[in-house]
Amino acid sequence: MKRQLAGALLAVSLMVSFGALAPAAGARAIGPRTWHVLIGGHADGQAIQAEGYYPHVITIDAGDTVVWTLNTKEIHAVAFAGTCEDVSCIPPDCFTVNIDVSPCGPPSYDGVAAFDSSGRMVPLGYNWDNSVPHGGGTFSLTFTQPGANVYFDLSYAGMRGVVVVNPAGTPYPFTQAQYSAQAQQQLAADLAAGARARHRSQPATTDPGGTHTRYVAVGASSAEKAKAALAAAGGSAARGRALLKEPDAGASPNPAITVRMRLSGLAPGSVHAVQILPGVCGAPAPTTGLIFSQLFSPPAFTLNNLTARHNGKATSTAVVTAPPNFNGPGQLRIPSSGWFINVAAGPAPDNGTTSAACGNIVFHAATVMRYFPHNLHIHVGDTVVWANDTSEVHGVTFLAGQPLPQIPGWYDTNPTGNGVPYDGSSFFNSGPLYAADAGRNHSLTLTFTKPGTFRYLDVGDVVLGMRGKVTVAP
Repeated sequence: MKRQLAGALLAVSLMVSFGALAPAAGARAIGPRTWHVLIGGHADGQAIQAEGYYPHVITIDAGDTVVWTLNTKEIHAVAFAGTCEDVSCIPPDCFTVNIDVSPCGPPSYDGVAAFDSSGRMVPLGYNWDNSVPHGGGTFSLTFTQPGANVYFDLSYAGMRGVVVVNPAGTPYPFTQAQYSAQAQQQLAADLAAGARARHRSQPATTDPGGTHTRYVAVGASSAEKAKAALAAAGGSAARGRALLKEPDAGASPNPAITVRMRLSGLAPGSVHAVQILPGVCGAPAPTTGLIFSQLFSPPAFTLNNLTARHNGKATSTAVVTAPPNFNGPGQLRIPSSGWFINVAAGPAPDNGTTSAACGNIVFHAATVMRYFPHNLHIHVGDTVVWANDTSEVHGVTFLAGQPLPQIPGWYDTNPTGNGVPYDGSSFFNSGPLYAADAGRNHSLTLTFTKPGTFRYLDVGDVVLGMRGKVTVAP
């Protein structure tokens, strides 16, 4: 399948970094409550998919339950990996299923269990092999212990959310109605980023060498660019901003994120460690865990120190890299939520124990489920190259009258071929096409040898309307 595997959250952090409404002052916690989070969202006939959880961050009390509801026709998942480093902490039912696909784990989560997952939440309409268990339209967990928990989608690189759990009886910073309003604001912003990605997608080009090679983009993603507003913390007067850019995300086998920071209000001559940490300001999440620390490697990043000049200002530029990772969730991407920048009070990195300034990273994650162009006109002898530079797993399959392959089995298929002649008369399958840093098949190249009109599709996302056509003239 798509292998994309503390303390209270300060209300001001949510307001500044997530555009939240004012909190319900002193909202009382009366007994366990149930909270609701949306998974994904769509626009333009399912063409544009928002790749986030809405709201991105939710703060609850121990004993409360969160219900996630699928808000689109795209397959998604909710997965938690706890802090336990021992295989004995893996729930027994996770040993009997493929945890990349099927649900496993108990109905309550303590932040320690090595894994707890909805499995793939599959909407109606998919050609799913029902012998393989999968999740449904909703998933719920009851949280039993305080702490900050970063969760992720098994399908999409960078799709993450945060559940902050306070001790039972702690007043809630927001009501469900306010969280729902946040969710709609965040979803609209992500869909707008998807619309921009669709607008800037380029049509096919001819190879400048005159070889009659045409290029088709397999989907499109919002630009990997994010900001963080750095607010004063720990009694300091520091404030500033950070800008993150990852221009080659998906297209490069070795992507990198450039982080530029500018702060003022620091003590002249002071030196401050800077880290990108999981969680949110005021509630750093653990970086350990048998599955979590292996999947997200590294789980946190230490940037260059900031040294304040005589006027209390400081700037820095750092480049974040990570080894190629075939697991989608572990690929180096700016996540939809669950990262924050912490400027420590001193020169030693301390994983958020102290802060002179802090800011939650805000990234508008979206994907366009279309081929660009979807209707290509070429001549006999021309070559077409399909390349997937998104954070999704896609494919190119010419059915030629054959039935649609079932999933999740299709994700384990091998390409029929690559860089070969094709006359359009037979079934031809690219197999899954991954982002370049997954270390797997990334593109498909075919040279067309006969005239005709040849239709193809993405087996995994055809339900979302991902189809294309090549018209070959003599």
